[in-house]
Amino acid sequence: MDSIYNEIYGLYYWMLEKILKKAMSSELTLKDIHDIVAQYGFSESNLYFTPEVIAQGKQGYNLLKESGAGYASILQSSPAKPLTNLQKSFIKSVLSDKKIHLFFDENMLKEIHEALWDTAPLFNVDNIAFKETALDRDDYADEKYISNFKCILGAISDNRALKICFNTSKGERKTMKLAPYKLEYGIRDDKFRLCGIRIQEEKENLYVKINLARIVSITVLKQSFLLDYESFIAAKRKTEPIEIEVYNLRKGFERVFIGLSNYERISSFHEESGKCSIKIYYTDDDEQELLILLLSYGPAIKVLGPPDFRTKFIERVQKQFHMFNRP
Repeated sequence: MDSIYNEIYGLYYWMLEKILKKAMSSELTLKDIHDIVAQYGFSESNLYFTPEVIAQGKQGYNLLKESGAGYASILQSSPAKPLTNLQKSFIKSVLSDKKIHLFFDENMLKEIHEALWDTAPLFNVDNIAFKETALDRDDYADEKYISNFKCILGAISDNRALKICFNTSKGERKTMKLAPYKLEYGIRDDKFRLCGIRIQEEKENLYVKINLARIVSITVLKQSFLLDYESFIAAKRKTEPIEIEVYNLRKGFERVFIGLSNYERISSFHEESGKCSIKIYYTDDDEQELLILLLSYGPAIKVLGPPDFRTKFIERVQKQFHMFNRP
């Protein structure tokens, strides 16, 4: 149980709590459990997590008992999860990450620090050496950056349009009206991006991503847009998803699933071969980033298609090979 408190698997504990609470009032069918996992988990969670939940005997969690009507909780009361000393230590370490100021104000942070005054941190964030990441990471301690981040979060929560002034990657200054959809974090370049739909002549016409560090100013507008973001983005996707095969070399499964967490995907595991197949759905704006990301996994993956993306991937590999093998 060395992974009992790991940010990757923490969601599974939360989903199990959801299942057990629901199983207290009425027995659940396998479909009920699948629906809960599909709603709250990752795309591949039903492959790995659900069998552990319903398993009886030596395998699995053994917290549900099976009957003719379905699955019921073996607990006599709803599950409660008090913080362990390990969890407290982990939280204490996270508090030293500069990104924490994006989500909590000073008063909230002060209360948490006071509650954990006698807890030693599990690790020192400053001692972590980041590999294969960009050198120009966002400055999370910058007051303007923090202000812009919280302004965007508020606009997303209140469904308010934004007027954004920002610098492009080419150094050009642009201004646009935007219906904000979400804030996206890229682990490879250690940056946040604002994702939304550009509004022109009061009509939505383009799905965009803007690096938060490039934003010069933000104005929250009174105007609201009740948009079906998912349908709009789906209509802009490439017709064919990227298909890859993943091998569990150097923790390949873990690295790939974490790296692709921003993208919609469908995963399937093949027990006989020990491989995992993934279909990644993406837009034109995502292509370059996905090329770089997938290259970083080396022999842990194989790109199967589509043909045009596979060709670009091979060209990148050949270019790198020639760069490192010049006479």
